[in-house]
Amino acid sequence: MIQSLRIENYAIIDELEINLDKGLNIITGETGAGKSILLGALGLIMGQRADTKVLFDKSKKCIVEATFAIYPDYINKLLGSYDFDVEEELIIRREIVPAGKSRAFVNDTPAKLGFLNLLSQELIDLNQQFEITEIKRTDYQLEIIDALANHDTLIKKYKKTFDSYRDAQKQLNELQNMESTQLKEMDFMKFQLNELEEASLDADEQAALEAESELLSKADEIRLVLEESNFKLLENEQNIRDIVLALNNQWEKFGEAHPMITKGGEYFQSILDAISELEFTVNHILGDLDPDPVRLEEIQSRLDLIYTLQRKHNVQTVKELLGIQEELQNSLEAYINRGSQIESLENQINQLETDLADKSDKMSHNRRKVFPVLENKVNKKLALLAMNSAAIKVVCEQSASYRSDGRDLVSIHFKSNKGADFLPIKKVASGGESARLMLSIKSTVADVMQFPTMIFDEIDTGVSGEVAGKMGDILRKLSSNHQLICITHSPQVSSRANNHYLVYKQESKDRTFTHVRLLDSKERITEIAKMLSGDPPSTFALDNAKDLIEKQTI
Repeated sequence: MIQSLRIENYAIIDELEINLDKGLNIITGETGAGKSILLGALGLIMGQRADTKVLFDKSKKCIVEATFAIYPDYINKLLGSYDFDVEEELIIRREIVPAGKSRAFVNDTPAKLGFLNLLSQELIDLNQQFEITEIKRTDYQLEIIDALANHDTLIKKYKKTFDSYRDAQKQLNELQNMESTQLKEMDFMKFQLNELEEASLDADEQAALEAESELLSKADEIRLVLEESNFKLLENEQNIRDIVLALNNQWEKFGEAHPMITKGGEYFQSILDAISELEFTVNHILGDLDPDPVRLEEIQSRLDLIYTLQRKHNVQTVKELLGIQEELQNSLEAYINRGSQIESLENQINQLETDLADKSDKMSHNRRKVFPVLENKVNKKLALLAMNSAAIKVVCEQSASYRSDGRDLVSIHFKSNKGADFLPIKKVASGGESARLMLSIKSTVADVMQFPTMIFDEIDTGVSGEVAGKMGDILRKLSSNHQLICITHSPQVSSRANNHYLVYKQESKDRTFTHVRLLDSKERITEIAKMLSGDPPSTFALDNAKDLIEKQTI
């Protein structure tokens, strides 16, 4: 439920906070006092687009913040799935800065408007007199029937089977569509595969071949460098080893004169050891260095083949070529085996169709059982709301194919007058009639559909007297298990409130401000009396208002 709504710098609202409670929360006020402004601010919480035109003070940002408490566990699962913190309370906040940017937060974590819209749909059910789009939708009407049928587990099993059925059909269609174009493609794939297989590629060979090619192609240059190294290190008349050895001998004569001279001798010995290692390395390389033009040609030919294949397939490594080879092989095998695959998929589809038929028949049976339940309950409520000749009828046809929700094509039809034809709800004219129909349906299924906070915006327009009282009774009963927020001009509906809020305007020297306050019992009587007779209310209106409150039927 909505625990509080805080608004700052929005339209003619400077700053206000409404603390709401369980049950039926009624909001009244004169036309133009700002009731619609409250809904506009709430719309920001529900993910609607923002506009800087709503800023009360163009130099300050606008803040709208709603705090929710006592909401279903699946809300926390939804928050967790989108990586939002789960707290004891859920706080949604929108901010609009003068520069025009809008920001949204869920539990102080930045959020996208799409997520706000998704989240608010689970928290708020908004019903307006001229907006009954929801119950006009046939998919929503089927949701109503399924909720009454109470077969959620069966629906989940059906949908799981349907997903498998749809996937199998997709695979079958893909295999069956392999016509002449696929045959030509397969021929080309065979050619590519044969070319790769004949190459007998090894994932590690390219680097080894390139290294060997580098060595063989520069063998003469390398030999010259090595021989020169040997000459200067060991063979020259004044070779490096002899020079270092002579210097080492001279240093050894003075080893006792200074400790660092002894250390220097150790360095000379390290140099001599390194020269010996170099000598071994040079001789080892010279032993391996065997210019072989035939081998070099073989290597180059092999590398040319690898490079050609890499360019052809637009890859850089032999490993990638081997991956392409495996893909080609799998594709060809799939094509070759498609006959057995088609047969296997057809058998699988037949089994799934049998399963779908069984589950969809059970779903249809469960649904048809609750058609008269919905019709009887809604029609009784329509009669209570002075629509004695109005009625609904659930029409159900079977689709030729299986759908994600079964084969039932459910549509709720409505007639408002005796002798009139039943027509789909979507063809019902908006206004007081459709508002009463919406209330009758939603109040019937509210408990089984787990509605969140329900907001009714002037759905009692055009309804008065005893009918308005009956509407108030329905709203009051509905509020026993749901938080309801109702914006109304009806004194009869207002008299059923658990909590009554007054929206009013105050004028200062330069501006008009909207305020909201919770009325006490005495103020409620006065406000309802004003709605009955005007301001100031007559004594009769005051007595009538008091009587309306005391004679609540629920």
